[in-house]
Amino acid sequence: MTSTWKKTHSHLWSRRGLVAAVAALLVAPALSAFAIAADNSPKAFLDGIYGKYVGSPAQGASGIPLDSTGAIRRYFSPGLARLMLEDEANAKKKNEVPTLDGDPFVGHQDWAIAELAVAVKQSGPSKATGTVTFTNFGKAETVVVELLNAGEGWRIADIRWPDGTLRELYRKK
Repeated sequence: MTSTWKKTHSHLWSRRGLVAAVAALLVAPALSAFAIAADNSPKAFLDGIYGKYVGSPAQGASGIPLDSTGAIRRYFSPGLARLMLEDEANAKKKNEVPTLDGDPFVGHQDWAIAELAVAVKQSGPSKATGTVTFTNFGKAETVVVELLNAGEGWRIADIRWPDGTLRELYRKK
């Protein structure tokens, strides 16, 4: 009887299995897209950057190396990335130091970051402002980051340190 039942009803199990597999394939991308959307918030973008600065390089904090065109375009808006890349190319031609001679995310060449806090205020679907506070070598500091999302994910449009902004560096030159 068991073998007769298997022969008669095995098509049901294979159909159910096929339906379940198709349903899983249809639902998985939607769930993945939801997870990606949640991870692509401006806060998650800034947390991903500044989390790499906690501690110091001697303690293993890597920071964000901006050593390639791709890296610069990954973190900065198209307009700001263009300014940075043009400046680097001009400096290289002239055998000079580029305008940005430090780390733009912390505003210094050296860091030992502790007590990091990131707060973000979104002012529409494609604009946000992040306020990043931390201590650097024991001194309290605040960096304000203007963010844009033009469809490629969040990018930095400007960074304001206590003594000026990233865009101002390129305007002064």
